[in-house]
Amino acid sequence: MVPEPKSPRRSQKRANDAVAGVLRDRIRSGDYRDGEWLPTERVLTEDLRAHRSVVRGALALLEKEGLILRRPHCRPIVQSSSAQAQNNAPAPSASPSPASRFVALVMWHGGVLEQGRSAQERIFWGMNVALGLAGYHAVFLDLGDSVRSDIENAQREAAHLRYVLDHGFGGVVFYAYAYQLNRELIREVAHRVPFILLDRTLPGVEADFVGAANHQAMFDATNHLIAQRHRRIAYVTTPEPINTVQDRLQGHMRAIRESGLEFEAVLTTPFIGRTYWPAFDAVFRLPAGERPTAVLCVNDYAAVQVAEHLARLSLRVPQDISLVGFDDIVQTLPGGIGLTSVAQPFEDIGRTAAELFIRRAETPSAPPADIQLPTQLIVRESSAPQE
Repeated sequence: MVPEPKSPRRSQKRANDAVAGVLRDRIRSGDYRDGEWLPTERVLTEDLRAHRSVVRGALALLEKEGLILRRPHCRPIVQSSSAQAQNNAPAPSASPSPASRFVALVMWHGGVLEQGRSAQERIFWGMNVALGLAGYHAVFLDLGDSVRSDIENAQREAAHLRYVLDHGFGGVVFYAYAYQLNRELIREVAHRVPFILLDRTLPGVEADFVGAANHQAMFDATNHLIAQRHRRIAYVTTPEPINTVQDRLQGHMRAIRESGLEFEAVLTTPFIGRTYWPAFDAVFRLPAGERPTAVLCVNDYAAVQVAEHLARLSLRVPQDISLVGFDDIVQTLPGGIGLTSVAQPFEDIGRTAAELFIRRAETPSAPPADIQLPTQLIVRESSAPQE
């Protein structure tokens, strides 16, 4: 009797079952742990020496069994049966969860000094437009109306990041304030969903990053004052141990060195609200021919503080002291003088963050990107040529 030829469909099913068996054993043995991404289809194809269609068929079987969770444009996440039982959660269906099309922007919504649309609104707008064109939706998760202590910031950030994981968001764009805390949780989020950092990097966290070219921006701002014949330029910064603050300081110092100026004065702002600035007072109470003729500030908030404190010392902007800020979120100082400031491209930052998310979702194994966008110096009345 001539044996019946094997059905191609039956052979495919056997191959799917065999590959699914190998992956199932790896999950149950702990080689692939709960909450972790599986390797990419390409890696699995090479590792198991199976056709990609077979790997995909095996993944579909594991998804039906509830051993993995699959979302559009993301690698499958291990979700063992025991973990599901503990959470009383049913095995995921083959259809994607609607929440997987949502991308969270986690940051605070801006302070009272910001004039017009806030930086956060502009970032969100650029991000939402770019995501919408790709079929995603941005969701703003507000950290509050002010930056507080590290502990308070960390608590709020942790609550929002856990909310993202618990509600199945497709990804996160994150602006961190508690720089030294929540690292394990942040790494977990970055491991489970596409994760983009805004403005500042976090040591020990491997993620895509987009921000402004801070070093070059402050280099250019300092050279603007040098071109206005200022030779004694003070720099006011904050004590935050983050790359954004340090890059701006280094850009200023590079301009000072390359210009050959010998005067260097780097001052750190005290806590917000304190009216006693001993180091600042000591520098700006020097005689007119010795004190600085211009001040560069790490951000516009510091520039407002400096303007108020100069007024207490009976020094006028710009007649006595020229003043330059950074961010261009405060266009006018309390006295009505327009503030010269470095304008960050906030809409472009949001759009680029969305593009990095889409890239990461489509190509999880891509190396992390570090994108620094150019800025623009907006010259207003607060900086004037030195006579």
